[in-house]
Amino acid sequence: MKKQHIDYFFEVFEKSTIPELFSGIQEFNSDEILKNFDHKKSSLDQFYSVFFIPDYLQPILNDDRFITKKVSQFFKGYAIFLDGFSDVNAYLKHRFRSNAKGIRRRVNRLETCFDISCKMYYGKIQKDEYDHYMNSLEQMLIRRFEQRNDVSQSLLRWDHYKEMYFSLINEKRASLFVIMNGNNPIVVSLSHHFDNRLFSAISSYDIDYGKFSLGSVEIYKKLEWCIANDHKSYEMGMGDLSYKREWCNHIYNFEHQIIYPKASFVSRIKGNIEYLKVSLKEYIFKIAYVRYKSYKAKRKKSEPNQEIKYSVSKIEAVQFSEEYPVVDYNNEKYAFLRKMVFDFLYSAIENVSDVKVFQIPEEQKSFMIIGKSKMQKITLE
Repeated sequence: MKKQHIDYFFEVFEKSTIPELFSGIQEFNSDEILKNFDHKKSSLDQFYSVFFIPDYLQPILNDDRFITKKVSQFFKGYAIFLDGFSDVNAYLKHRFRSNAKGIRRRVNRLETCFDISCKMYYGKIQKDEYDHYMNSLEQMLIRRFEQRNDVSQSLLRWDHYKEMYFSLINEKRASLFVIMNGNNPIVVSLSHHFDNRLFSAISSYDIDYGKFSLGSVEIYKKLEWCIANDHKSYEMGMGDLSYKREWCNHIYNFEHQIIYPKASFVSRIKGNIEYLKVSLKEYIFKIAYVRYKSYKAKRKKSEPNQEIKYSVSKIEAVQFSEEYPVVDYNNEKYAFLRKMVFDFLYSAIENVSDVKVFQIPEEQKSFMIIGKSKMQKITLE
């Protein structure tokens, strides 16, 4: 008797299909059933191990020849349900209450300091635009994971993703969202779409803008789009990360279902063995994950900080001469200054068009950042 493994979450969100084993999906807190027009009656010569089933998208079997055993999985999922919210600010008030202003302040600060625009590509994107944004996303991921001293699973399969998403976006099965500073992408995000539900799959940002909480700005802008375009939910997937807990209004357990024919003695034996194996695996995951988290925390503390160290002089102590040579911090030679300039913009609430950087000739490692109303001296260590 054959065993078929089905990654339910992957099938639904990334392939935009319902596994043919199921006749439909029962939606959470709703009488609505999403029918599966590709449903086929299951063969009695195999059994099924179906994993990563979100609690709010329960598959419907409708076949009394089979028995279903369920195991609650260790890893949790995170989602934002959008029903009942007229716009993104209504959701912020509901979720963050008095802290909603803080979220909006992050968005406003970014838009004050830079020439910010956003675009969602959903249903149509040109190949040259697509290649440009995907190359930008790749470089963002490389820099971000080097900063974290970690490995990006997305980069390990990057050629596959780059080939795959272009057609998915043009078929409205995926989307590409970008936040721009002028003509430069600073956030790029890939998402999947299924039944008016968005699953945020791969995102990254320019780490030089780290002060501006671009992750929160990205979620804010995508939620704004989702509500305006009648999407039911914003799915964040599995993985216990602080930003997910901060934003989501539904934390759920994934479920693993073992489905096998009840009339066959062999299938019952194999089905029960699979059930025991899955239960044991989840128990081991729980123990191993706690140890892994502890290891990661210790490793993070011991890792050296790779960022360039510098000191900042008090604004009132700065002496400035207009004869200092101007430095183009967008030039590759001085790219190390970008983060320092953007940190200044954040704290001074200055617009980037009003800021210049000068080098102090008599101090080789010192620079001046001059804004419209504030100035700052930085000295590299």
